[in-house]
Amino acid sequence: MYPETILPIAAHIPHAGTVVPEAVRDQFLPWAGELWREIAMVTDWYTDELFRIPGIAVTQTPISRVVVDLERYADDSLEKNAVYGMGVIYTRNTLGEQIRTELSEPERGLLLDNYYRPWHLQLELNVVQQLARWGHCLLLDCHSFPDEPFAHEADHGQARPDICLGLCGNTTQWLRESCLQLFQQRGYSVSVDFPYSGCLVPGKLQGDLRVPAIMIEINRRLYLKPANRECYRLGNVPVRLGSFDRLRNDIWSIILHLAQEAECRGAVRGKATLN
Repeated sequence: MYPETILPIAAHIPHAGTVVPEAVRDQFLPWAGELWREIAMVTDWYTDELFRIPGIAVTQTPISRVVVDLERYADDSLEKNAVYGMGVIYTRNTLGEQIRTELSEPERGLLLDNYYRPWHLQLELNVVQQLARWGHCLLLDCHSFPDEPFAHEADHGQARPDICLGLCGNTTQWLRESCLQLFQQRGYSVSVDFPYSGCLVPGKLQGDLRVPAIMIEINRRLYLKPANRECYRLGNVPVRLGSFDRLRNDIWSIILHLAQEAECRGAVRGKATLN
């Protein structure tokens, strides 16, 4: 029933994919060249390797976020990035240029039905299965981010940290403080809810403190060779730095420590408090 999960941890890694399925490729203009550059710029490169600890439950997809962004609100009226053409279904790139044809409501509905809703159902199922097996589940929202903000982002001129932690109603005080301290002890600069904020938790599990949750975002300067948009010709991918293995080891160590602390604190099986 639980063939591979041997640790009470669930990670969702929504933005590591780069695939644009053949079925939707004709929605984009153009496919070659410029679209690949955009995919290269917005992909959370290698986060599947940075966070995929053997034995945890992982929800991820090979599909690029330019097709459907799994962490956006499905309703554009609730999504602040929709005004930039980067809601749940991207129509513009990070330069503000159009990358997609206008879609009808049925076309949008198909994209959500085929890519968005199944992923969210799988995430919920993974957490529920962990709860059934362990009585608790540490939920991690796993990302990376560029050292320089995109054109539409508000933090131009502000130094970005090595690590960004995003909080939500499932983020207990101990989880916030422990995650902050564990990264700082290893020499990383850390900010809370900057430059990005929040943490995705499936709707029916929001407020369930058997599911302590936090978003961990890694600054790409820590593990990727600096590159600009023009470096990414079709098929080119970022080059990893020699620091990649050390960073991955630090992340795995921190996550395992957090999972152990969740167990030791009794913040599980209906006994959790916010302190």
